[in-house]
Amino acid sequence: MSANTPSHAETGARFSRRRTVAGNDVDELQHVNNVVWLRYIVQLAHAHYESLGFDFHEDRRAGAVWVVRRHEIDYHRGAAEGAELLEETWVSHVHGARLVRHSRFCLATDGTLLVQARSLWAYVDPLTMKPNRIPQDVIARYTLLLDED
Repeated sequence: MSANTPSHAETGARFSRRRTVAGNDVDELQHVNNVVWLRYIVQLAHAHYESLGFDFHEDRRAGAVWVVRRHEIDYHRGAAEGAELLEETWVSHVHGARLVRHSRFCLATDGTLLVQARSLWAYVDPLTMKPNRIPQDVIARYTLLLDED
């Protein structure tokens, strides 16, 4: 399995997949760089959204896009090149134009927690960046899980 083709699994409200850490994701300290973890968080959110049958490009053409308003990231341990990660994400709250998403990254071999994050996403008009209420058909595809961090 390569870093670009992680496997996917959906378990109820939680979306998970695996990723192998690529060499270009590792910094001079020989672990995944903090900026890369942020990229992983966003990529995981996109994969979950697409697994529910949505498409970011179609959303934009329809007049709405998702943007991040806030990330809170806790770094527990590093991951080296070649490490296999289990990535998980779920949504805990949806209200108006906002959605709270959680992400967790563990070593796939033993479940060691590496990084966890809480992100506040907003559904906005791509031209004005003003909030749009999240449509009911979008909300209906999520099964909300209470905060588990």
